[in-house]
Amino acid sequence: MTSSLPHSAISSWGGFPYQGKVALYHSVRLLCNKSFLGRSLHNFILQLDSTDDFAIYDGSIVVSAHQVKAKVSGYRTTFEDALEKSSAITKDCDSSTLRYFHIANEVDDSSDYIGSIGVEVKFYLYGTKKYCKLDDIESETKELIRRYLTKNSLVCTDKLIDKKYCHLSEFITAKVIDIHSAIHKGDSQNLAAYTKTIQSVNLEQIIRTDFNSLDDVPYQLIKLRMVFSYAFEWYVANNTGNFTLSQIQNFGTIYRFIYSMPDDDLHAVMCSIRPNAENEQVRKDDIRDYADIVTEITRKIILAGLPHYMKDLRRYLPTSVTLKDRWAPGFKDELIDSIRKNPKLANVLYEYNVLITGADSHSEIKVTGHSNKITVVGSGNKISSNIVREIPVSIISTEVAKKELNA
Repeated sequence: MTSSLPHSAISSWGGFPYQGKVALYHSVRLLCNKSFLGRSLHNFILQLDSTDDFAIYDGSIVVSAHQVKAKVSGYRTTFEDALEKSSAITKDCDSSTLRYFHIANEVDDSSDYIGSIGVEVKFYLYGTKKYCKLDDIESETKELIRRYLTKNSLVCTDKLIDKKYCHLSEFITAKVIDIHSAIHKGDSQNLAAYTKTIQSVNLEQIIRTDFNSLDDVPYQLIKLRMVFSYAFEWYVANNTGNFTLSQIQNFGTIYRFIYSMPDDDLHAVMCSIRPNAENEQVRKDDIRDYADIVTEITRKIILAGLPHYMKDLRRYLPTSVTLKDRWAPGFKDELIDSIRKNPKLANVLYEYNVLITGADSHSEIKVTGHSNKITVVGSGNKISSNIVREIPVSIISTEVAKKELNA
């Protein structure tokens, strides 16, 4: 049976999921219209990286097959092989099946392509443009969510739209992780990708859910997964000439590890990215700074607990912090204050005692802090037998870390 299934690249897809964002955009567009080019489509199935990069099914028939490319190229010739591949798809298709080609950058010729067997492939239209940049796909999808909410007389605020988008994006990527899990349990990647699909009713339910509540940790963690996803993807897609294949694969491995973390572990990552900042959302630039450190250090990163490096008894934790000597006193005070207020951060710094900052060179900074919630035993009444442990932390620059770790 599996030999007749479409070839799937799902095992590599999870690293940089621009095509997942495009699949979400198209799915929300279908939910808004309840039809596609005159064809009623109240319920549909979204399939990821099987029949094509993604496909929309109505029952057992492909309504549309979609090829997605995020290459930085302005020339149609770059995509000729992919266009031909798209036109040659026949699995589960009939005479009404449409083929679409999505690109992240404008090309010199975006006219329809006719394949060798006479099947047409259209460049997908986003409004009046036949491309959608990596930076724009999120905002374009949010506008579709806004349109759906307005059309259906549902509460519509920027904050709610952001939350709904975050949960939708998480749902798509969680499906990819689910497919990976099935592969690890013995399914072929072709079978797992072909059979583990998403029902449109599940996506619509998320859009209609009322997330009008105060910000909480679960929401922040969903947001963090999205920021990691976007920032890693953007970083690689726009700098392919600056990375080796092994570095790109390393990014994908780290991303998948972080994305698959239990919430409690991911919360620890969130605390460690900007350990001196209290209750601030991790930004895309923070993840790029984090990725810069991972790029510079060639020693194999340890993916156990939090992503870290180890030498002797020292555990090195990448951060997004960029530091200069003249900023050190303020940073040191902020970090000690954060340790005292945040037991999660205190736990992290007990385990990982060296923080790596950005590429600017600075002197090693020694910090000693404590957290009463961790170091004081029992009900809080101090007794002579209590053992109070201080937290000794070293902060070193990437340049110093490279000398210690890359040797």
